[in-house]
Amino acid sequence: MRLLVVSVGILALLAGWAFAGCASDAYSKTCASCPFDENGKVDQSCKSGYQSSGTTCVSTSYPIMSAQYAQGKCPAVDGCADELRSCTAQYSSGNDKEDCMEGSASVCYSAADQCVKRAAISCGEIEKPCPGSAATFILLFAGLAFVKLRS
Repeated sequence: MRLLVVSVGILALLAGWAFAGCASDAYSKTCASCPFDENGKVDQSCKSGYQSSGTTCVSTSYPIMSAQYAQGKCPAVDGCADELRSCTAQYSSGNDKEDCMEGSASVCYSAADQCVKRAAISCGEIEKPCPGSAATFILLFAGLAFVKLRS
């Protein structure tokens, strides 16, 4: 039974990794790590650093799309950036600190991650299977075998 509990915990961890996204991670790190001024505005140089790491994450996660975009052949990426700007304009209160604490703007960044994934596929990126999918099945079957043996 203990192994089954550990297996379920590992599965949950792998699922979290599989669904993490570049934009949402960068936004979360900005909220958690950057200082805010007395008006609730986030430090722009700190925010820019996390935005850059998000861009790097997209480039390394979707190299084919990135190359296509650099050649002007993947306009869907610009559409995702426009959607993100529009969404954050709608959900932002003007106080970055409050927005981070409330969390409604985080929906915009998750949507941006999904948009970029769709753009990448439409720009020729090969869709990769979820990370850890083989490990997930191995752990699941190991847990089931353990429970069956104990019965």
